[in-house]
Amino acid sequence: MAAGPFLTCCARTDVGMRRPSNEDAFLLVDLDAPDKAIACAGEPIDIDGRRMLLAVSDGMGGAAAGGVASSLALSTLARSLQAHGERPLERQLEAAVLAANARVLQAASVDQQHGMGATLTAVVIASNTAWIAEVGDSRAYLLRGGRLRQLTRDQSYVQMLVDIGAMDESTARVSPQRNVILQAVGTQPSLQVALGRLDLRRGDRLLLCSDGLSNEVGDDELATLLSSQAPDVACDHAVARANEHGGRDNVTVIVAVVEGDAVPLSPPNETITGTHRVIQDYTG
Repeated sequence: MAAGPFLTCCARTDVGMRRPSNEDAFLLVDLDAPDKAIACAGEPIDIDGRRMLLAVSDGMGGAAAGGVASSLALSTLARSLQAHGERPLERQLEAAVLAANARVLQAASVDQQHGMGATLTAVVIASNTAWIAEVGDSRAYLLRGGRLRQLTRDQSYVQMLVDIGAMDESTARVSPQRNVILQAVGTQPSLQVALGRLDLRRGDRLLLCSDGLSNEVGDDELATLLSSQAPDVACDHAVARANEHGGRDNVTVIVAVVEGDAVPLSPPNETITGTHRVIQDYTG
């Protein structure tokens, strides 16, 4: 393969088995050519000198309102990032999330949409670096060298209990309170946007998903799905497995693979932790 870097990506969203409507949404956008759709699977895209946005949002608010919130959050995020700016990319990403919050909050003032909100997890890939932003509990994962690592930390009640030692991970996975999140886009005037930076390595596989996947499919199974499948196949199989496990929520999945000679290989003994830095954490 030539220099690159190259990105092959795909996304799927599904209503699941229990919900009457789909309030999830996703976005795959070339921020430097916003009118050009990103091919969902197929040939790798040469992203040299370009900024690629991958984002997932899980709406809440009932009926159509949750879908309005997730769609508004993503469209506002993309428009804000397309404006470029001179600030570091992580600060552009933070500002774009805050702009999305303000837009959804404004829209939520309409009676039929009162109380709506959305999670938002976004990754911007530029050159050999990925910047990650999170509000809520939609997740970003990395599969590298057969090892799956969660790049985000749920901003949820049960995660808070896990962090302080009041609940273990196995109990948290089945807790009836696992869907209680501590903040969401459009529900309050101010947000703490969690930000991270990842140095990419050749062969990295990124997964973004709503909790309709992560609540139904465990990490070991996610790693297996990601490791041996093309992005489109991995997305299809992930949605199918979530539904087979109960499909209790809408499920949205983005899978992206980074390749190309311009992307460095992971040296021996390099850890994922050594290439992932938390820029700004959510502190509650």
